[in-house]
Amino acid sequence: MPKPNPLLATVLSAAIALLAHAQPQYYHNANIYTMDPENPRATGMLVGDGMIWAVGSEDEIKDQMREQGIRVFERVDMRGRTIIPGLIDAHGHMIGLGAIGLGVLDVRAARSYEDVVNLVRDRASHVPAGTWIVGRGWDNESWADTRLPHHAELSEAVPDHPVWLSRVDGHAGLANAAAMKIAGVDLSTPSPAGGEVLRDSQRQATGVFVDNAEGIIGAHIPDGLTGTAEECILKAQEMCLAAGLTGVHDAGVSPAEIEVYQRLEAEGRLQIRVYAMVHGADAPQFFTTHGPIDSFKLSVYSAKAYADGAMGSRGAWLLEPYADRSTDAEGNPYVGLAVTEPGAIEQLARHALEHEYQVCTHAIGDRANREVLDAYARALEGWDPPVPEGREEHPGHRFRIEHAQLLSRQDIRRFAELGVIASMQPTHCTSDMRWVDARVGATRGAGAYAWASLLKENAHLTFGSDFPVESHNPFLGIYAAVTRQNLDAQPEGGWNPEQRLTREEALRAFTIEGAYAAFWEERIGSLEFGKLADFVVLDRDIMTCDPADIPGARVLETYSFGERVYQAR
Repeated sequence: MPKPNPLLATVLSAAIALLAHAQPQYYHNANIYTMDPENPRATGMLVGDGMIWAVGSEDEIKDQMREQGIRVFERVDMRGRTIIPGLIDAHGHMIGLGAIGLGVLDVRAARSYEDVVNLVRDRASHVPAGTWIVGRGWDNESWADTRLPHHAELSEAVPDHPVWLSRVDGHAGLANAAAMKIAGVDLSTPSPAGGEVLRDSQRQATGVFVDNAEGIIGAHIPDGLTGTAEECILKAQEMCLAAGLTGVHDAGVSPAEIEVYQRLEAEGRLQIRVYAMVHGADAPQFFTTHGPIDSFKLSVYSAKAYADGAMGSRGAWLLEPYADRSTDAEGNPYVGLAVTEPGAIEQLARHALEHEYQVCTHAIGDRANREVLDAYARALEGWDPPVPEGREEHPGHRFRIEHAQLLSRQDIRRFAELGVIASMQPTHCTSDMRWVDARVGATRGAGAYAWASLLKENAHLTFGSDFPVESHNPFLGIYAAVTRQNLDAQPEGGWNPEQRLTREEALRAFTIEGAYAAFWEERIGSLEFGKLADFVVLDRDIMTCDPADIPGARVLETYSFGERVYQAR
């Protein structure tokens, strides 16, 4: 796990030197939520050299300035506005978000398959025949006819352009006939391990490819259609800073993409803090060769693995068959897909412990979560690492489960027992609550998105959005966490309301817990003396306003290391 890093200290010292002659700024007449339990509320904050020098009342700030010998400073009147720590999205996909920002066909607003087809037809009319059309975001569960689509209507409407449209969860995609022809899909094309090529009653491919089968089409899509990695990262950064995000855990990047991040940081163009998870298949070689990377804006000491698919596309791995698809095409009990063998996850975890990096495993179904917890437990048997130099205790492995959407009651307590972080996305709950009971029944559904139960067992809980699967707006996530309702305030009282969180718990999951999940808790996540000055100014008090007003919260300013990196127009 990360140790005190001389490189980081050098980079930080250099950054502070650049600001050494700037006057400290005193933000006063503010409504500050610090997320520091010893000093939770304040009206003023003193920021100098990119760091927080003092937080408290006006008298307390003045006392600190006298003690530090500060006589010259810039007074900034916040006029009662609310300040919170910079928000951290603990699970997003920067290149995917940037691609949408740069114009990848976005079909998330489609309310029928016909809408999807019309959007693709329109895009096809503006590009030459033979050009790939790539899009994402269709959600059959939001259509009147919730059945998975068949390619026939799409293929008839757009015959001359290969088309690939990812489902909203990213764990299934729809191809038209032209794309399947390029990929060589026919009656004999097998479903790969951990994936499925869906077929109709005539055994013809429907065009829907689930989980590991997505690569059958994806392997033939030309690179660069959605912009370069650099272009996508910079566009996503712009979008995130405007939403109040000062940190993002990028859940699954390649070594080549890490090089792009490093170049952007070296050139001073990386303004958001990025915690990059290396693709699991690349991680052992990467960390054996490079070791952990920890610089000022970029941290790379985690790996992203996958245990199963998604519940919406019925790829989540369950302990019992799906309630709405009890058997597969051969009549066998259907429990979803194991996209990686648990033994491989255990092996990755053992390598991570040896080479001091973190493992973050996607697990959605109750069987997948249990198998990952078991794999982690086996890897941790006998692990007794020495305390790193400069620390009072070892920071721990901090293994994570990404999503942790459906949990068996007996597995909830194991997160805290094993020291495993539950990295969850509250807007997944309010998007998926429409059909969870249909997938698994109400009894098992009670273990879905069990945030309050995890906290009751003293587990670490951090929040993100899984953007662009969901919106990157963190205030939608805070609203979902405290209400478990959609934006129409339905269902009344919230879905499985016993799992609702307080506003403080929700904000904590987007701040200090996001920092903890990335080993950043000594740097950011709360507004207190000695931490980096990452903070956000809002147009309303999200901790006291009507819950219905939380989603509309507007970010007025975003600061990273004391520098204003976004200002609303």
